[in-house]
Amino acid sequence: MKKILIIIFTGLLAGCAGRGNERPRFSQEQIVQLGLDSVKLLNIDRENSVVLDLNEFLSDKMIKTSEFIDSSTLIPLETTDESLIAEINKLICTEDRFFVFDSDIGQNVLIFSKEGKFIHKIPKGGGPEDIVNPEDIAIDEKNQILIVHHKTGLSFFDFNGKFIKKQRVPFYFSNFRIIPEGYLFITGAQHYNVHLNELYGLQVLITDSTFRIIAAGLPYLYPKENYYGNYDYTNSFGNSVHFAFKFSDKVYQLENAYSVKECYQLDFHKKRIPEQYLENTDVFIKESRQNDCYYYLGDYIECATHENFSLYNAFNRKAFKTFIFRDKSTGNLIGGNQVFVDSDTAPLFASPLTGWKDEFIGAIPAIAIHNSLTERKTNNEILKNIDEDANPVLVKYKLKRSTEK
Repeated sequence: MKKILIIIFTGLLAGCAGRGNERPRFSQEQIVQLGLDSVKLLNIDRENSVVLDLNEFLSDKMIKTSEFIDSSTLIPLETTDESLIAEINKLICTEDRFFVFDSDIGQNVLIFSKEGKFIHKIPKGGGPEDIVNPEDIAIDEKNQILIVHHKTGLSFFDFNGKFIKKQRVPFYFSNFRIIPEGYLFITGAQHYNVHLNELYGLQVLITDSTFRIIAAGLPYLYPKENYYGNYDYTNSFGNSVHFAFKFSDKVYQLENAYSVKECYQLDFHKKRIPEQYLENTDVFIKESRQNDCYYYLGDYIECATHENFSLYNAFNRKAFKTFIFRDKSTGNLIGGNQVFVDSDTAPLFASPLTGWKDEFIGAIPAIAIHNSLTERKTNNEILKNIDEDANPVLVKYKLKRSTEK
C-alpha cells in the first residue's frame, strides 16, 4: 500500500504542476525530426486473443508454497552506506548483473552482481553525467548498455555504471523498452504531447534509434482527470516485449515496428471496478476503498515456463494484490492473495518483479523478514543472518509445471 500511495501522491503533484505552470517546449527542429508526416498507424491483431477467466481468484484466498513452488534461492543484496535501498520497484536481470530501480524517496538506480554484491550507484545531481528524478530503466543486453529515463532525457551507461552519453527525447513518456528498430515508448499524460498533433492522443510510439516516430497506436482508455501515477507497464523477456495499461483488461505483445498482437483479455467482470469510479483520482481512491472491486494496473511478467498477472483490491484498505500464474504449456492458472510458507524448498515468497530463464525473481524487505522470524523458527542460515536494517533479499523461484490441460 505504501508503494501505491507514493505513486498516487507523485502523480497528483505531476498533474497539478502540469496544469499550473508553463510546460517545457521542444524546438521546431526537434519536432520536424520526429517525422510526423510519415508515421504509420500500428496494426492491432486481435484475432487470436485468449480470454483468461480470473473470477475464481476474486476473494481472500490462501495458497501454500508447496502447491506451486518447486524450488527457490535467496540472494541478499549487499548493504553499504552507498547501496541502501528503500524498496525495489523495478528489477532487471542479466547473466551476471541485477539492475535495481528504487523509485521510493531516494529514487536510485543501482547495479549488483548476480551474487548480490554491490557494484555501483548511478550518481544523481546537476552534473552532465548525473541523473535527475529517474522514472524507468531498460537495458540493451547485446551491447551491454543500461539506459535510465529521467527528468532531462535518456542517459546511457555501461553495465558497470560508467557514463556513455545523454540524449533528450522530444516528447513526454512514462515507460520505454529497447526493440530491434529502436524504442517502444508508452507516452505519459497526453496533454504534454500536443506538439505531436493527431498523435498526441495515442499511447504507444515506436521510434528508430534517433527517436523518429515509425508507428503509433492505441488511444488512451482512462480519463485525463485520473492522475493515478505513471503506472502503465512494459516487460521484456528474451526477444519479446509486452505491455499493458492501467485500468485496462488487455495485454499486448509487439510483433514488429508496425504490428501489435493482443495476447490476452483478462476477465474479472464479477468484481471489476465500475467505469464511473475511474472519472478522476479522488473518486477512484474513495470508491475503490469503499467497494469490494478489483482493477488491473498493467502488471505482466513472464519467464520461460509461466506468466504472471496481478489484480488489485483496496477494499477496507486491505490493499490486496492478487497474483495469478499461468503455465505456458497447459494454460492452467493458480494463484491467491495470501501465501502460507509450508515448505523448506521455498522459505519465502515474493511477488515477481522480473523473470529470468525459468525462474521468477521478487524481493522482500529485510524488516519483513526480521518480523516474520520473531513469529516462527527457521533453519535457513541466510535468513538467520539478515539484519532488520539491511537491503531487501531477492527471492528466485521455479514454479511447478502443470501436467494436465
